[in-house]
Parts: sequence; C-alpha cells; structure tokens
Amino acid sequence: MADFTYTPIDGTEIDLGKYAGGVESEVAGRWGRHPIPGQKGDLKEDLGDGSLKTTVTLQFVGKLKADYASVIGAMSKNRRGVLLHPRRGARNSVIDRFRERVQYTDSGEATIVTVYFEDAVIGQADAFTAGPSARAQQVVNQAQSADQANAILQALIFSRPNLQARAFMVTATSLVTTATDTARAYAAAAQESFSFGVYDPVVQAQLLSMPAQVQAATVALQRVSTAADTQETVLALEVMLFNATQLDVAIRAAQPIPIEVEITKSPGQNIYQFCQQRYGKSGKTPADMRQFAQLILRLNPNIRTPALLPVGSIVVAPVA
Repeated sequence: MADFTYTPIDGTEIDLGKYAGGVESEVAGRWGRHPIPGQKGDLKEDLGDGSLKTTVTLQFVGKLKADYASVIGAMSKNRRGVLLHPRRGARNSVIDRFRERVQYTDSGEATIVTVYFEDAVIGQADAFTAGPSARAQQVVNQAQSADQANAILQALIFSRPNLQARAFMVTATSLVTTATDTARAYAAAAQESFSFGVYDPVVQAQLLSMPAQVQAATVALQRVSTAADTQETVLALEVMLFNATQLDVAIRAAQPIPIEVEITKSPGQNIYQFCQQRYGKSGKTPADMRQFAQLILRLNPNIRTPALLPVGSIVVAPVA
C-alpha cells in the first residue's frame, strides 16, 4: 500500500505500507446532550467533529520478520509524529496504543501488531489529496484550467489583425481540446476500472496516448504567438499530464493484483457462468457482470471461445 507512512518527530520516515494490507479510520461526532425535564429524549447540540482515529494492522512474517524490532522500536521510542494517511493527507498524530499477537504458521512465527493512531492537534483540516479519487479529480480540474487558459489565449489572438496567427490558433484549439477530452475520459474510465478491482488495459492505453497529444498541442501553441502569451495554456497541459500519471501511480499502488483461477467445473463453463460463480454473491447487477466478462476477455486474449472455458484452463480474473 503506497502513501502510508509514519515519521516520528525525532526520527526518519517509516514506510508502514510494506506491512499493512489496508487502513481503517473513524471520525466520531461530538454532541452535547441536554436532558429536558418532562420530555422524552435529549436535546443534542453539535460540537463538531472529534479526532480522526486510524487503526492499522502490521504483519511481520516471512522475510519481513526481521523488520519487527526496528519498525516497532522506532515507533515506540516516540509516539508523536506525522502520519501520512492515504486519503486524508499528512496528520499530526500520536500513537495511542499497540496491540500485538504472535501466530504460529507453517512458515514460522508471524507477529501481528495493531497500531492505533489519533490526531494530536485541533483545527487541522483534511487534505483529501491522496488516493485515486482525489487524483482523478485533479486531472479533471486541470483539464478545465487548460481549456479556460486556451479560451483566454484565443480571445487575445483573435483581437489582433493577424490572419495567419488566427489560423494557427484554430488548429491549436482543436489539439488542446483533444488532449483535455482524453484526460477527462481517462480519469472517468480509470475510476470506474478501479472500482471493479482491476486497472483495465484499455484504460492504460488512453494514458499512453496523452503525452503525444499534449506534445502536439504544445507545438501548435508555439506557432500561435510568443511564449509569454501561450505559457499559461502550455503549463496547464503539462500539469494535467502530470496529474494523469500520478493517478496511474495511485491506482497501481492501491490495486490488488489479478489472480489466476483454474476452471474446475467439468466439462467447462461459459464466461458469464464463470462471472456468476465468482461474483454472484457480491451484489453485482447484470450490467456489472457484463462488464466483468468484457474485462476478463481483455485480460485473457488467449480465450478464443467465451462460450466454453474448458476444465483445467487458467483464467486471469479480478479478485472477488
């Protein structure tokens, strides 16, 4: 899990994502309760949100067993520091308590440590700058900024009596719009793909097309006018592309790896029956099942006959 670290105030950054499969957070409301004589119930007064409490379970097993002493030792030495939350950004936090257990497995002892963090200051706003959803919104926002900057540039160029520059501007506007439309489509498709548990290869192809589109738009803008006039639009396009790549990084870091599944039902089953077997109990709609089937076919180009997946064949599929 990426973007999840703890930095003690007197130490170096500790990457908790190496040992954690996930993180759980809670913000409880605070209410003043006023019982009124003769009335049923209480009059409740909103006192604002309480502290953000984050719980994470660290697993030290296999090759990671040797890290237990250094990681827990550093965290125990100073329980005040900065927790980089994967959704709410950097938080000034304290470690309220540790809870440990040792499990004996076939591969040796496994040490499981549950760490309870809590915000240590008042009035700290949530950043909401991490994670795929926030990254996708940044792509959309930056695409809008690029379109707005280009519209201002177009108005400036068309106010000048230079027909050649106007012609160049029309071409540049078309290329800028193509790049921003692709960015919006990529952000929406990436979020949808992420919600299904797999980063769709078709979505990745959209991202790979963006650098060439941004480059083409940049070259066209350079023909329109001086760098002083076009800089704002070009910069907005470059930041848009950067945010798109960061969305890719965020999804890849948070995305579970697709697993290989063996077809065991004799003599086999069709692709839709396979999806029903794996995802039928998860409350997915028929439309969701069709999307799962299409995604599995894209992940498995070797499947030639979706009507029959033979027994014993291996299928790469999203986690259930």
